[in-house]
Amino acid sequence: MSISGLLLIGFIAVLVGVVFLFLGLRSTTNEELNRRLQDFVVEPAAAQPLWAEETLYRRPEISGTFFSRTIMPVFRSVVGLIGRLTPSRSMEDLETQLTVAGRPLGLGPREFYGIRILFLLLGLFLGYTIITRGDQSLITLLLAGFTAIFVFYMPKFWLQGVVRRKKDRIRRDLPDALDMLSVSADAGLGFDQSLQRISENWDTPLSNEFGRVVTEMGMGVSRATALRNMTHRVDLPELNSFIAVILQSDELGMSISDTLHSQANQMRIERRFWAQEQARKIPFKMLFPLMLFILPALFAVVLGPAVPALMDVLGSANF
Repeated sequence: MSISGLLLIGFIAVLVGVVFLFLGLRSTTNEELNRRLQDFVVEPAAAQPLWAEETLYRRPEISGTFFSRTIMPVFRSVVGLIGRLTPSRSMEDLETQLTVAGRPLGLGPREFYGIRILFLLLGLFLGYTIITRGDQSLITLLLAGFTAIFVFYMPKFWLQGVVRRKKDRIRRDLPDALDMLSVSADAGLGFDQSLQRISENWDTPLSNEFGRVVTEMGMGVSRATALRNMTHRVDLPELNSFIAVILQSDELGMSISDTLHSQANQMRIERRFWAQEQARKIPFKMLFPLMLFILPALFAVVLGPAVPALMDVLGSANF
């Protein structure tokens, strides 16, 4: 590796060391503040019985793996510090995407933007390595630029994939869930009990959302507010229309069983239309793999034996 590459690696190592030093000093300051609060605010243990002292000062049991207890908090602190450079508008959009995705890895918008910045540095480093190791040609420059851009957008593509897979899974499970709700309503269960029954018997993203709705209602949140919160978390048009119809029928005093039956039939029709739409997109999606991987090999197999004879004919011809 050249001297400039070593200098770049050394600069990145020094930058990471400074960030870890800052985090260590901040944690030391917090520990000192906690010790002073413990000394001057907490009542002396001598005025309490022995059983109360043991109960008060009993250390909590250590739970979780070594990676989740040590590496992940430091990593989140570092990427959160880097993510403070992001604009507020982008933070709101990313907050919505992370909420729909279900907070993968417990990441917030600042931590996710910090990860993107780290991937940008990684992409620049890989691109620089390709340029220094290559022959400085146009193809090498294009490959280095493509590598840097692809590595930078990898976290964004991953998050979009998580959101898309979750929405597709909820879209497929929604008609079956409505059938289950309608059957439970016909059996005499209320709407809240039907949601709880689905959340207990199923293990899907939709059942998890229903379970969260039941939990919020158990904590004192109204049914309408809990259902609207679910629409904000999922952000799916089919689910939004279903919740709107349920809330409207509840306000008008309509039968919840009839509403669920009609919504189940409607969602089943929409699921069939969505499946047909996805099937019509398959030929266009197969076009690029067909052109890049299948057609060249097919041409080589079909036209390959005829190339020598064609070259002999063209070579013997007088123009």
